[in-house]
Amino acid sequence: MALPSSKFIGAGTPVAVSGGVLVAPTSATLPVGASSPTTGFQPLGYVSEDGIESKGERKIEQIKDWNADIIANLQTEHSVRFGLTLYAVWDEDVLNEVFGKGNVTPGAATATNGKLYTIKETGSVLPRRAWIFDMLSENKKMRIVLPNASISQVQERKFVSKELAGFNITIEAFKDDFNNKAYRYLDDGVLKTV
Repeated sequence: MALPSSKFIGAGTPVAVSGGVLVAPTSATLPVGASSPTTGFQPLGYVSEDGIESKGERKIEQIKDWNADIIANLQTEHSVRFGLTLYAVWDEDVLNEVFGKGNVTPGAATATNGKLYTIKETGSVLPRRAWIFDMLSENKKMRIVLPNASISQVQERKFVSKELAGFNITIEAFKDDFNNKAYRYLDDGVLKTV
């Protein structure tokens, strides 16, 4: 039983070095643990102050008998998905994730313009990728790893002078080869005293 204690609570603050959201091909070596290296993963820059929202669901259908008593709960759906807003709309890695790598063509900077991007909106299905969400709170660490996931929704933010442009995305996780949709690694930050 968890008694009230501040050692069991914390915020989901992103790891400042990476911005907290990283992505790689599904063939990348996945980190095992809250602090293990993320070799091969690319950071995607700033995320909005709303952070990362868990949007997964578990749906249950209640079965009743003739007397209207509930006799069983049958699970009809389970999903693992996360929503977030990426702000780095001029970043090639973000553009590749949102539009698909084959739809983003970068051009070199010149004396008259910066790096140019030509983006084709083809509606092609976005590939499955491995995602990491790295967070910390004081000495505590949390890492969520989605080994097999894809962006299922993209909504662009308004283009106005009072707000940053960005992409509101939803990432849907699918089972990996071990039947897991996500791995959560938590480090409570309490070191063993010797």
